[in-house]
Amino acid sequence: MFRTALRNVLAHKARLLMTVLAVTLGVAFVSGTLVFTDTLGKALSGQSAKSYDGIAVSVTSWGPSRDEDGQKQGEPGISQQTLEKVKALGGVDSVSGRVSGFAGVGDENGRLIGSGWANKGSNYAPVKDGKDPRYTFTDGTGPAKDDQIALDKESAAKGGYKTGDKVRVATNGPVREFTLTGVFTTEDGAVNAGGSLVLFDTKVAQELYLQPGYYDELAVAAKAGTSADKLLADIKPLIDAKHAKAQTGKELAAKQAKDIEKQMSSFSTMLLAFAGISLFVGVFLIYNTFTMLVAQRTKELALLRAVGAKRGQVMRSVLAEALVIGATSAAIGLAAGIGLAVGMRSLMGSIGACLLYTS
Repeated sequence: MFRTALRNVLAHKARLLMTVLAVTLGVAFVSGTLVFTDTLGKALSGQSAKSYDGIAVSVTSWGPSRDEDGQKQGEPGISQQTLEKVKALGGVDSVSGRVSGFAGVGDENGRLIGSGWANKGSNYAPVKDGKDPRYTFTDGTGPAKDDQIALDKESAAKGGYKTGDKVRVATNGPVREFTLTGVFTTEDGAVNAGGSLVLFDTKVAQELYLQPGYYDELAVAAKAGTSADKLLADIKPLIDAKHAKAQTGKELAAKQAKDIEKQMSSFSTMLLAFAGISLFVGVFLIYNTFTMLVAQRTKELALLRAVGAKRGQVMRSVLAEALVIGATSAAIGLAAGIGLAVGMRSLMGSIGACLLYTS
């Protein structure tokens, strides 16, 4: 009976095409969604974890609070004095003060490079070895003067810039022209999301985004043998808990990974809803197709009964046809789903998102 079912499937390929297509599309949508969201989530989590490599403790400023009259209270960020106090702790290897805000870079035709919401400016903050551990320079060096900047590799390539060129940068104030001193690679989320990253000298970044002598964040590296928890306990008394918070790099990486997982779960649910609609419609299509197939084969099934086939054998024959069609269509749909996930990744790459799959 199984051979009979298989011959029936092969003998009526055209009338089973819609069933195969319905199953294939449903499986492709579901598998493609799961593969894409899982690999995207791992990529984002991996990049987030890399951004905290070498950071034992991070101190983040919430900025000044406001009283009942709306007046600002407290310091605008983390002061240079606080940085020096942290730096003087016995277990601290280095401290990097960071400032960030919006910075848009134009190409030679004046068009903005990168996604507007992900275009970022920050400061180049070398530590005791004269390098900023956040960035790896492929050409030139970091900015050291007021009229100098460094630019991420992707943005420099898009704008056709090389070291020594003049680059126009827009921040919250008037557009200014800077000399490009270096090109770098980074795991910064803004760049990986398709934006740009401009590095200024620390003094310039403070004037643009905060106030001279203040930082948004401190990244603290520990000496060999010093635990992050011990360092965190030593740092907390040095900061104002009302305006800043200290956390270990491991805690921050875990928190961001959890946030990413939650965001990707919502994204996956939205995509799976569309896949569910496809499957819901496909169920009716498959049911109607098999109903018509069985109706068209009434004489054939009756002949099988006449030559001695039992009711159960006839039923199993029809179910075997469904199994062959379902298994074949599911395998095709799985392969198509993986291809769909790769296609969605390529689409994101075409709009500027530099997301790499990580295992």
